[in-house]
Amino acid sequence: MKYIQAFLIILLILTVIPVNADNQKLAMVAKTRGEVTFRHEDETAFKNTAKAGTILENGDIIKTGKESFVALIFLDDKSQVKLLENCDLEIRGEKIRNQLNKDLSMNFGELKAEISDQRRGEFKISTPTSVASVKGTDFWILSDPRLGDKIIGLSGLVELMNQITGYTVSVGPNQTGLSLTNGNVNVQVTNPNDIPEDIVIDEKELQQLKIQFQNPRGESKNIIIEYR
Repeated sequence: MKYIQAFLIILLILTVIPVNADNQKLAMVAKTRGEVTFRHEDETAFKNTAKAGTILENGDIIKTGKESFVALIFLDDKSQVKLLENCDLEIRGEKIRNQLNKDLSMNFGELKAEISDQRRGEFKISTPTSVASVKGTDFWILSDPRLGDKIIGLSGLVELMNQITGYTVSVGPNQTGLSLTNGNVNVQVTNPNDIPEDIVIDEKELQQLKIQFQNPRGESKNIIIEYR
């Protein structure tokens, strides 16, 4: 019961945090393992340690080390992104009237995205080779700057565009989209051996979760959830 109560409190907090590109709060770190650091847009070094409850701002870049992992929850729609080891991700959001367009950028690594239905705004994840545009779907991105990208569809549809040629394909469940550094794109049946092992977020592993947010008056508040 304590785990359920803690989870409901987190959802309530995510609901009341004001979210837009003006106040810069875009995502929250839900879980980390190993070495996970981040830097703000005006910083050059990854000297900030990311931990559960850390709020990421527009322009932040988060990075995982060897045998490390981080899971993020986006504050406006509860979409989740998981980064496996040796991966980096830049987070940006643009507020246009009543919608928030999210644009993530990674240079290399493996990422799992669980994207909620984007009724208000766009959700894009880009690499040096490709851009994946999604509305509401689960998929993996396996990005290699030398070879290109694999987009492994788990549910829904992903529009995969090669940035070199502009060619676009749709990737559905049980399909893998290949976007190569020579400009070629194609879709094939997914080889199950290509799917990375997912890391399940279990709130029982969290002993303390500290969440910082601002109320409408601009005052900072901390909420600490403890359970065993």
